[in-house]
Amino acid sequence: MGNELLRWRKQATNDEWVRLAALAKTSVGYLDQIAYGFRRASPGKASAIEEASKHFSGYVPVNKENLVFAPQRASAA
Repeated sequence: MGNELLRWRKQATNDEWVRLAALAKTSVGYLDQIAYGFRRASPGKASAIEEASKHFSGYVPVNKENLVFAPQRASAA
């Protein structure tokens, strides 16, 4: 199971990424942390991201389950 938010991020423009964050009522930095595996989204935030991703034509929407149950990166510590 790949990270769908990272896939979405790589397809989108920077302006679309900023718009996704605004629609999901979060920050670009928090989306980056989720996309790159440093954090998992809460169920509520995952639903908000999924709904926000549906506002963009031409992209497959992000699946909320993928965000909640995504494996995290191993820490360097």
